[in-house]
Amino acid sequence: MSLGLRWAIFRADIRTPSPPASPGPPPPDPTPSPDRMTALRPRPTEEGKQKHMSQYKLLVVDDDERIRSYIENVGREMGYETRALEGPDNLGTTLQEFEPHAVLLDLVMPGTDGVEILKRLAMRNCAVPILLMSGMDGRTLGAAGRLGREHGLRICGGMEKPFTPDQLRAALEEVMATHRSVAEDDLERALRDDELVLHYQPKVETQSGRPIGVEALVRWNHPKYGLLLPAYFLPLAERSGTISDITRWVGRRAFTQLSTWAVDGLELSMAVNVPAQDLARGTFPDEWGALMARAGVPAERVILEVTENQAMSTALTTTEVLTRLRLQGVELAIDDFGTGFSSMSLLQRLPFSEVKVDKSFTMEAITSGDARAIVRATIDLGHNLGLRVVAEGVENQETWQLLREMGCDEVQGYCIGYPMPADEFLEWLERGRELRCSA
Repeated sequence: MSLGLRWAIFRADIRTPSPPASPGPPPPDPTPSPDRMTALRPRPTEEGKQKHMSQYKLLVVDDDERIRSYIENVGREMGYETRALEGPDNLGTTLQEFEPHAVLLDLVMPGTDGVEILKRLAMRNCAVPILLMSGMDGRTLGAAGRLGREHGLRICGGMEKPFTPDQLRAALEEVMATHRSVAEDDLERALRDDELVLHYQPKVETQSGRPIGVEALVRWNHPKYGLLLPAYFLPLAERSGTISDITRWVGRRAFTQLSTWAVDGLELSMAVNVPAQDLARGTFPDEWGALMARAGVPAERVILEVTENQAMSTALTTTEVLTRLRLQGVELAIDDFGTGFSSMSLLQRLPFSEVKVDKSFTMEAITSGDARAIVRATIDLGHNLGLRVVAEGVENQETWQLLREMGCDEVQGYCIGYPMPADEFLEWLERGRELRCSA
């Protein structure tokens, strides 16, 4: 049974509560990684803690250390603070002190089981959404979910183990979306009051690990809900017609930052995602060229990322817009390659200079022979067409080494560095420079 079907079966009607007024500090970086990249990863600072005081918080109850670490990594990437318990000990104290927004509960643990913990949660009048996890079948998960609801708990879904990072992200987004509700007026205020911020995810050469660029990713520092990821507001921006305003804001801020780094001697590339609505506007190349000129940014340092589906949605106009951008010297990347329906024809028809292997293939390349074959074929295809190949979603050293052996040009992902503010990115770079000098 698919995750989507299981989710539909177990999902309960959940009323949206007001978020707690006093979230706690951000967690330490829990990502298991090679020693070299551990040294490169940003360390929490007092200023950084203040920036993320409004993070949403997850409580994970699971005896498996690997699962706890797995959820912590994905949660941190999504901007959530996570605390983990091995069992029911200290559950009451943790609920009171940590004040989680959601609980992720394993139903099968040595010495106890999830049903007993559900009873304890009910006794403490736990009102937050609860996501059940288990290696048992969907019928058992469903029975536990019904039992929890009979005890007055807000059981919002169930996941069968093992689950993929994308399945976990989708489940967490569903759970946490119950706490978030933004309106069009809020988004207009965000643009007016400069509440949007950019985080930068590093990209490095696969063979050497040398930093060569970043991808700019927009976040919303909401005054009530804290730091919101794009999934919570970009769909609203697309519906309300403010998406182009956000694109222009991202371009101005990203190019200004790139220019500042260049003055400091950092020659990096800057990748920016472009929505389909902007690709449908014939004036977009002129607007983008003006933004680059105003910031003094060379066009060859800019990479515009376009997904397959976006490129196909307005085919004729897209071809004109992308060709004009390429003639300006802007690099063009086809993002999420392999997930659409027209990958090959797009590479032939549109002037791309870079292919990004979708993370759904990269993250399973170690364990799945099919995914590994797709990644290898994509790298070979890109090189045969004279394109640069970037793999996203690199979350462990084994995957990085595999991509190195396959000849992938560049990599990005949580193993290298998560999206971070500009000042933390500079710290990340400095630690990398110190490490290379001492090697």
